[in-house]
Amino acid sequence: MAITGVIVSCWYVARFDGDPKPLDPLLVAPLHEAPAWRSQPTLLQNIDEPAAIYIVSGPPGSDGLFEALRLDVNSGARSATRIRFGPNTTYMPFDSAETAGIPAIEFRGLTHRRPTLHLFGFPGPGGAGFHFVDSATGVVHIVAGTGTGRRTLLTLILMNSSRVPEIRPLLWSDRSRRLAAFLWRQADIWTLYLFSLIPTRT
Repeated sequence: MAITGVIVSCWYVARFDGDPKPLDPLLVAPLHEAPAWRSQPTLLQNIDEPAAIYIVSGPPGSDGLFEALRLDVNSGARSATRIRFGPNTTYMPFDSAETAGIPAIEFRGLTHRRPTLHLFGFPGPGGAGFHFVDSATGVVHIVAGTGTGRRTLLTLILMNSSRVPEIRPLLWSDRSRRLAAFLWRQADIWTLYLFSLIPTRT
């Protein structure tokens, strides 16, 4: 009985968010230039440069220009530049996959409400106790395409993780629906995973 209790306790206490495992990515780029303590970077594409992505992670300067990182999709070459984006410019932001519906996130595994210890109750005068959080154990699949053209772009193993809702806003696609992008923050750094949405001809 004691062993069972220890196993159950470990199951609820243990938590694991694995590293993303990309399948045939166009590019995997750690973004050392984008401070991890800021919110996730903004991804843009210049309509005159389909083979490049621009990454902005801070506010504009006094001249209205943003410090940006230019990434070449084909070679991975990077360079610093300054751009202006918004209405009436050639820079188009990527669309959230939640809105575009491409690509999609599928979770295969178990979800449950996990009791979690807290030291203080807020709001209110409550002290130490337990509250329940949504928890997922299984594999997240980022998928693109339909029918026989359906394929997995990236997988992520989770154990007792509450990050599934956080993953959805990290997934993007460009306006032409040719590229998919996934941003992941781990070990104090943002990493960009870039994939082609164009089906491979066989």
